[in-house]
Amino acid sequence: MTSATTELERALKIFSRFFDLIHQPITIINKEGKFIYYNHESAEIDNYGNQNALGKRVLEVYNHLKEENSTMLDALKNGAEYIGNYQIYYNFKGKAVDYQHTTIPLYSSQGEIEGVIEIGRDLSDVRRLQQQVVELNQLLYSDQQQHCHDIVTNSKVMVSLINKAKKLAQNNAPVVIVGETGTGKELFAKLVHKSSKRADKPFIALNCGALPVPLIERSLFGSVKGAFTGAENSKGYLEIANGGTLFLDEMNSMPIEMQNKLLRFLQDKTFWKLGGSQEQHSDVRIIAAMNEPPAQLIKEKRLRVDLFYRLCVGILALPPLSARSDDIEPLTLHFIEKHQGIAAYRIHGISESALSVLKSKTWPGNVRMLENVIVRSMALQEHDGTLDSIASDEEVFEIKSLPILQVQPVMPEVQAQGGSLIEQVENLERKLIIQALNQAHGRVSQAARVLNLSRTTLHSKIKKYQIQMGVVA
Repeated sequence: MTSATTELERALKIFSRFFDLIHQPITIINKEGKFIYYNHESAEIDNYGNQNALGKRVLEVYNHLKEENSTMLDALKNGAEYIGNYQIYYNFKGKAVDYQHTTIPLYSSQGEIEGVIEIGRDLSDVRRLQQQVVELNQLLYSDQQQHCHDIVTNSKVMVSLINKAKKLAQNNAPVVIVGETGTGKELFAKLVHKSSKRADKPFIALNCGALPVPLIERSLFGSVKGAFTGAENSKGYLEIANGGTLFLDEMNSMPIEMQNKLLRFLQDKTFWKLGGSQEQHSDVRIIAAMNEPPAQLIKEKRLRVDLFYRLCVGILALPPLSARSDDIEPLTLHFIEKHQGIAAYRIHGISESALSVLKSKTWPGNVRMLENVIVRSMALQEHDGTLDSIASDEEVFEIKSLPILQVQPVMPEVQAQGGSLIEQVENLERKLIIQALNQAHGRVSQAARVLNLSRTTLHSKIKKYQIQMGVVA
């Protein structure tokens, strides 16, 4: 047994339990291309027993895969790294799997590749659900009785924005809506649509932050059968929304390569389906929402300046709830009426003391956060009458603002030199903790639940790895 093999096995012995608790597909191969770690989540995706996979080569487990298409073998032989890579492959039973993964080589303390680790996420259900959303939108958009929720407000600023939105609705120009998460950007997008001449045409919404690039592209443009592994003939949102409005939520999360394709569509209203041989045309009005300042996005090169100027013919900047305290009472009364079914008792209105508590908060999650607190408070009340007690907990009320971790990006490049294999695996653990903290917006208790660790253990690891958790104002 070589020292390098001992090094790899020692590292696996130390971290295998941690990997077991992450509940994400994780596989590790040695320098012979044989699996030495293959967890339950991987086995479920691949329809291959995890114990049966151990000791087998990659192409034995993925028998529909060719060597040149294997990211793990490429990483093993050539030191290639795949960060957030998306691919579709066939598992052992011949089922197509949508997979997003990070695959990196593992180096010994001598700088030699001694194995490969891959951490992934099965997006097959996401793809199926996204396709169902496309199909349901196609069925539902023609319902002329469909109404959007009214914007509940007593704020002069909001009333002015509503009037502005109605004026912008009278032309066909694109609109950009900027505001923090939970301020009602989609409600304003629906208001523009319903106030326009397109009101009897489809309103289709796509969350750009919820899908990887290939699924965004497929959702927007549609596909033809055979365009890629598992592809079928499908309509995209641009085709379904023809004559109506396409709302691109969280457009600041749209990757640059997709922004390029969107810009081309905006220039001449034409697009190509994935794998298609005919140019398609669609008369769609684009409304884009962003939860970060456009100037900041442009400066950081996360938003194409030419795309922004093409979109922002009309712009609506929504204020946070903290800047319009007059809206807290009408919104609260609206949510109490809306969620009567959640409470065991009949609740009418809110007491002055409870309302005072609500008005004293900063509401980093804005209207959406307020609604969640009202629902929780109603569920906990134990008598009929006014809502007289506001549910309070650490996650809701001790956070003064949503933190953004000042840490390096998830899964940055791994250096081939420097540090033993154990040190590199510890580095991977640090990155997984950072990933969980980023997903939890810096909330340690929530990140601990994601990682299936106690808060004490996670705090200890944060201290061990010197993870800095600064907050950006």
